[in-house]
Amino acid sequence: MPTPIREQILDALAAKLSGLPAFGGTPAQRANSELDVRNLPAISLWDGSDASVEHDQVYRQAVVTTQVGVETVHQADADHETWSTQANTILAALIAAATGGDRTLGDLAETVRYTGSTIYYPEPGSDIIGVDIVLEVRWRHDLGDPYTNSSP
Repeated sequence: MPTPIREQILDALAAKLSGLPAFGGTPAQRANSELDVRNLPAISLWDGSDASVEHDQVYRQAVVTTQVGVETVHQADADHETWSTQANTILAALIAAATGGDRTLGDLAETVRYTGSTIYYPEPGSDIIGVDIVLEVRWRHDLGDPYTNSSP
């Protein structure tokens, strides 16, 4: 059976976010809630719901907007006064990596958009900082056939 377009998009996004210098060359994982905090930084993609589905009757296609969460976990700087700067630097690198360059993911999608973020600062006794973003990927498939995009 062929690979669904949605799965191809998630694989392409994981590849795009893997091996980034800002994340120590770490490969992006998919849906991993068991990140090893002894081996940081770590990055995991979570495919979410299809936030919107429209029907394009001209091309007989579904136009889908899929939400993807990207979670990253990092060793926090020793000096708590730098945590905000550290988090914002990580956030900027993550946004640039996800939305810079080819936003079509090799012509699989119309676009990838950054739509929000959450920063998790270390709690007392912890030295872990988390920076998460939400992406929206807009893509198409033929009506009734999520394996094919035959638009011109």
